[in-house]
Amino acid sequence: MEIKIGELISYLDEMIPRSLSCDWDNDGVMVCADSGANVKKILFTLDVTVGALQFANEVGCDTVISHHPLIFRPLRSLSEGTPSSRAAIYAVTHGQNVLSYHTRLDALPEVGVNDTLAGLLGIEKSEPFGPDGEQIGRIGKLCAPLSFSEFCSKVKAALSADMLITVDSGRAVSKVALLGGDGKDYLMNAISAGADTFVTGRCGYNLDIDAAGYGINVIEAGHYNTEAPVLHSLEKLISSRFCGIEYYYYNSDATKAL
Repeated sequence: MEIKIGELISYLDEMIPRSLSCDWDNDGVMVCADSGANVKKILFTLDVTVGALQFANEVGCDTVISHHPLIFRPLRSLSEGTPSSRAAIYAVTHGQNVLSYHTRLDALPEVGVNDTLAGLLGIEKSEPFGPDGEQIGRIGKLCAPLSFSEFCSKVKAALSADMLITVDSGRAVSKVALLGGDGKDYLMNAISAGADTFVTGRCGYNLDIDAAGYGINVIEAGHYNTEAPVLHSLEKLISSRFCGIEYYYYNSDATKAL
């Protein structure tokens, strides 16, 4: 069965609609020189780095799908001046398609970043929360309360996190708000929504100090760890529609816990 990149793009735009993207975002098609080209192998990566594209080339992937956009801010030139422009040049010169699904994938029900994260952490009946116009986070309850240490162990195991940065307010964990990636803009909304615990990738020292004062637990499990699980959800989404594609994964996380 031949699958054209144009068909794949149309399907993903239908299943992950642009209407879910935040106004400031730039996601969707990053590089596509020929919409009639066949898709045979797809590489999933959180970030479109030159290393990810080189790996894709080595294993013969014609298409790379990421969460973080290859082109987020406008490129003033295509030169070797920045990592993004170097990656874009590499993709074009090696005939690679690049598709990125960012905040629309954060917000997507069931399959998206935050519903995937909620499922891994055992958070039931989750609902959107966050600032007006950007309610891409999720909030819900555990089936039974856990102590903070028990829940931290669950988070580490579920996300394969080497370490956690935590704020223990002394409360048991029952109602959990979460946002994969950078959650600093969502902490106050989590508090307003009545969460006893906020799980995110990164929050920041000053906000963690505030959280302790407000009496909410915080768990920072790493930007990569909280978002990477969605890549497997993307594979399931695509394979449910198209047959005959081979899938590969690339770990683009440049941070290490020492």
